[in-house]
Amino acid sequence: MASYENSSGLADSLKKSLFRDRKSTTATVVAGVAVALFLGNTLLSSEDVDSDIPTAKAKKGEVIVKVTELGELRAQDQVTISAPTDKQILYLAPEGTWVEEGDTLVKFESTKYVISTDEARSGLSVARANLAKAMSEYEAQKTREESARQRYESLPALAQKGFVVESEVEQARLEYLELQSRSKSAYATVEAERANLERAQAAVDQQQRKLERGTILAPQAGLVVYALVGNAEQGRKIEVGMTPFEGMDLMYLPDVSSMLVDIEISEVDLAKVQVGQPVEVRLDAYDDVVFKGEVAEVGALAKRKMSRITGKATGAKVFEVTIKVLDSDVRLKPGLTATTDIIVSKVPEALHIPLEAVFLDDNGKTVAFVRKGGSTEARPIVIGESNDRFVIVNSGLKEGEDVLLGRPSAT
Repeated sequence: MASYENSSGLADSLKKSLFRDRKSTTATVVAGVAVALFLGNTLLSSEDVDSDIPTAKAKKGEVIVKVTELGELRAQDQVTISAPTDKQILYLAPEGTWVEEGDTLVKFESTKYVISTDEARSGLSVARANLAKAMSEYEAQKTREESARQRYESLPALAQKGFVVESEVEQARLEYLELQSRSKSAYATVEAERANLERAQAAVDQQQRKLERGTILAPQAGLVVYALVGNAEQGRKIEVGMTPFEGMDLMYLPDVSSMLVDIEISEVDLAKVQVGQPVEVRLDAYDDVVFKGEVAEVGALAKRKMSRITGKATGAKVFEVTIKVLDSDVRLKPGLTATTDIIVSKVPEALHIPLEAVFLDDNGKTVAFVRKGGSTEARPIVIGESNDRFVIVNSGLKEGEDVLLGRPSAT
């Protein structure tokens, strides 16, 4: 792209404002024009009193039209590491470190679970003894029942022969029925003790699992990112010494091979941005490196833009856009701030001038101040697309003409 002379004053403040606020390309032009109008009137100077104002030449070259916004990196996929139990944390793998599968992520204090496991095992021993006792009593009861049955079944024949009276037969029948009932009760006791044993065994197994889960190993390679305790505004990150509840998120292992950038675009830029458009991604931490990306998703619903200063909703409406980073690099880490340039179009051999060279006259017409020798002319121009540095001039200027990067003095 063609270069131009460095400017000061208005130009510097404009450029700083543009990069700070990340306005749309259309809004960028309006911002430059509005600021220029604010600074004074548009009367021309025929004298060379503005020779100290820097200039730039109207040049032809490729102009890349883009939408520039700030965003934050996040992983497309990640593994969540949760607390298997409510034990105190004794060790955490340092946040931001790279771990391999099988590396130690978390260690818990296990003293109380050793005690709980011992208590559960003692309960299991008691349950086993109670079941054994119940089974022994049941077997003894069944033996007595069987003996009563045999005696009762033998008496009718003896009664027919006159060896026993009918009352003895009836008494034997009642004793047999009583022992049958006792056997059923003893069997129910056996089943109850068997259920108690199963519960005791389950308690031992549960405590044993908790005891064995005193160490969490990495299920896959990844970058360690701590979870927040509480909400995003007032929460704090997990730390050694905390006692999490069972199932609580402790950390995440994002898959950094597939990263995304979440940004918000102004509603005036919505029509320019489409899925599949190429994107240049720059990290604030490595601003000399450009990563390739593309627009992966454009939100369908507008929302109010939140002020970074007050945290409150502003009047501006924005749409959420997701950028997929196509490059894989260890420097791409979740949470890093990224500047994204969505390439809307590339206009070859376009006549263009710096944004600082565009002004409004007293009648609201767009003009550029063209320097010719010792005089300055306010030239009406028709502008087209722009980016954060240049605007295309469709008519009103010729290649090679010098334009002022500041408003000339009034005459």
